[in-house]
Amino acid sequence: MARSLVSSLRLAAILLLANAIGGHAQALTSEIDRVLFVPLGGIEQWISIRSDNRANPVLLVVHGGPGEAQWPQAEVYRPWEQAFIVVQWDQRGAGHTFGRYGKKTPDLTLERISKDGVELAEYLCRELGKKKVIVLGHSWGSLVATRMVQIRPDLFAAYVGTGQAASWMTLVNIQYDLLLARARKDGNQATVKELETIGRPGPTDGEHWTFLNKYNFRSLWAPSDQEWLQHLRSQVAELEAREPEQFKNLEDGMQFTGEHVLPDQIATNLPKTACNIHTAYFVIQGQEDVITPTQAATDYFKCIKAPKKELILIPNAGHFAFMTASGQFLETLTIKVRPVAIAHGA
Repeated sequence: MARSLVSSLRLAAILLLANAIGGHAQALTSEIDRVLFVPLGGIEQWISIRSDNRANPVLLVVHGGPGEAQWPQAEVYRPWEQAFIVVQWDQRGAGHTFGRYGKKTPDLTLERISKDGVELAEYLCRELGKKKVIVLGHSWGSLVATRMVQIRPDLFAAYVGTGQAASWMTLVNIQYDLLLARARKDGNQATVKELETIGRPGPTDGEHWTFLNKYNFRSLWAPSDQEWLQHLRSQVAELEAREPEQFKNLEDGMQFTGEHVLPDQIATNLPKTACNIHTAYFVIQGQEDVITPTQAATDYFKCIKAPKKELILIPNAGHFAFMTASGQFLETLTIKVRPVAIAHGA
């Protein structure tokens, strides 16, 4: 009987171990972690797909910059992967995708990049077994993502904008006004005279950034944005040492893309071209954003007609709220956006 009991206990232990291994294997299969190039718009483009659970809705991140690929910030997105399948995409002319084609990258325009994004959404729905995805556009990426949902609203359960762009003319006017107000407050009569001589709305071409740098516009950024810029600079040495080739692709891609899509940025006027959005529409904006001014984003939001829309302002945050207030941003995504997106097919 003792021998029988021992045998029974051994059998029970083996069964428990088998069940544990089987359960662990099942848990592993629910995760996803893939890095690959996919054909979009006639060229291969880099994406990563990560989540703790394949059942999560897809969140396609459309980076800003232009050309500011988000893979160096992968750790910030790790908590997001508990509630979403997070897809990073190095757009045409950016990051790893730029590394494939360099300066031979063809057709670098807002329209082509937006169509690439639509093709990517189709691919994700097909490969991950989803009906629709959520698209999150930051800054320049909010222009791309807006155009994506205009082209194929049926692919998107929700649009989320942050660092939301509106109109180039409005942007330069607001930034000009901020500089002039600061000069007057400081009693800097020489700068006041210079700015008044330039006149409104300030430069309307590629020299706008030189103009801003001349008058130290960066000092007007939200403190959290200034700290984030310092953080990015502190990353440079480590990133360059760890991945020198990809770091160079990141830098060169930003320069290359920025030059090519500047005319599209200048032509931007979303309040005239994109007020009717046929999907759930959210803007999660840093309240202190002066890079894509929150004032302009709020005014643009008023014209939006969508099945559902909501504007959420994050206090003490600016243009990079999704990075500098990542926890609060994720909470908003999870509580506000996720259930709506799931109800609409995500």
